[in-house]
Amino acid sequence: MPAFSLSRSLFPSIVATAVALLSVGAQAQMNHGAFKHRWVGAVPMDEISSGDVMQALIWTGHLGIGLNKAVADDPKKAMEAWQKSKKYPVTEDLTDEQTVELVKEGLKKRDALGWAILRDKSIGFEVGIPTKLAKAGPPVNDMSSLLYLAEGDIIHYARVDYGSPNCSDINYYMRTIARDAKLQVRLDDGFVYMKRTFETVTMARAACHPIGMVTAAVMVPASSAAKLEPMFAALAYSLRISNKFNPTLRPRPKVEEFPFASMGMPNDDPLYSDSESSKEIAKRDPSGTAGALKLTVKEGPDLQVAEIFEKVSPATYIVKVKKGQGSAVAVDEHTLLTNCHVVGDQNEVRLIREKEEMKARVVSGKSEADRCVLKVDKKLPHWVAIRPYDDIKVGERTVAVGAPFGLELTATDGIVSSKRTRRGSKLVQTSTPVSPGSSGGGLFDARGNLIGITTFGMTTGQNLNFAVAAEEFVVSEATQQQAAH
Repeated sequence: MPAFSLSRSLFPSIVATAVALLSVGAQAQMNHGAFKHRWVGAVPMDEISSGDVMQALIWTGHLGIGLNKAVADDPKKAMEAWQKSKKYPVTEDLTDEQTVELVKEGLKKRDALGWAILRDKSIGFEVGIPTKLAKAGPPVNDMSSLLYLAEGDIIHYARVDYGSPNCSDINYYMRTIARDAKLQVRLDDGFVYMKRTFETVTMARAACHPIGMVTAAVMVPASSAAKLEPMFAALAYSLRISNKFNPTLRPRPKVEEFPFASMGMPNDDPLYSDSESSKEIAKRDPSGTAGALKLTVKEGPDLQVAEIFEKVSPATYIVKVKKGQGSAVAVDEHTLLTNCHVVGDQNEVRLIREKEEMKARVVSGKSEADRCVLKVDKKLPHWVAIRPYDDIKVGERTVAVGAPFGLELTATDGIVSSKRTRRGSKLVQTSTPVSPGSSGGGLFDARGNLIGITTFGMTTGQNLNFAVAAEEFVVSEATQQQAAH
């Protein structure tokens, strides 16, 4: 079949694919987490959602919108096609290892284009943009619409209309703009179409609002279209309009790269984030440290797990926030350590222990290192000592105490598997089991000293769990002296 020809038998399959993709896209993209970040290493399995799998299938070219080849007409068939491409047996579901491999492959192809988000919070929309192929210029206002144009190896644009077209005249707009398109798919909130000429291929996605419309499109050379085909579906998938959409406001666009994943995964949505919360986060001490706390080396014989638990559990608390919960560990009479992905954008959280509650303030936080510090006014009755990182030995026994799935004061044991550094932050790798809800809890040595704050685990292997070294929360004497001068 010649490039970009479309047989009659192929057309229904592609249309079904587009409908399946875009009808579930809005819901799935609200939940995914892995594709909201860039990753240096493997993506933890527990950070991958169905929305991430959907995006990975798009970026690997197994689910999408195309003119030159057949693609799967639903995500299930796309998953099977990916398994076949890897010579894996076709199964009902992907294994954890396959899921991680698929997502890693999809992220690699996305990042190869410099995929970022063109976001205008003032107007109220966002859409993906390949920054390695096109450079965005300032928006142009021609009185009837706003045009956000990016040019380079391809042309990328987003057009914002006010008044008309809108959701009430969407059918007329579709007939007008897509009248000679080879592919046209009507959706609940708009449509998608694809055109081709001898020289170019154009794919556009229009999304309507009661007071206007956003149309995002890419125009690519015909010679490059096959290689860039996954980008067509990715663009359609990425277009979002805020419920605060207002084309009459002054545009304030930004092209935002995906941030590198922190130790944890903050559950935020940049388009709908609370600006006041962002301002409050900015007021925190950015160091993610609790000051010059005293460090204690491990001395004396090892304790039994029951003895360790009895010693450290009175210093371990459940942390309750709006979007979930985690754990925290007291290290002096007014200070507790936890993860930033536990507290999110909240400036105040609730601490719970044995049905008693108290308020705590988030006074310091370094999100990229997943270190956050809490302060309470009430004097805490129990706290634990922090052990220096250099004193920790690979192979020694460890006990984790936290609140997995809200189960208060749960203990698990294992060993120190390794000591690692990730983006400048010291980590303790451990075989001690860690489950959701344990984040922010303590990893203790066999004497009950705090050696780390548990932050994430990988379910693709056996007991591959990690804690931010507790010493990372401590300001050294040398740093203190520098600050004094």
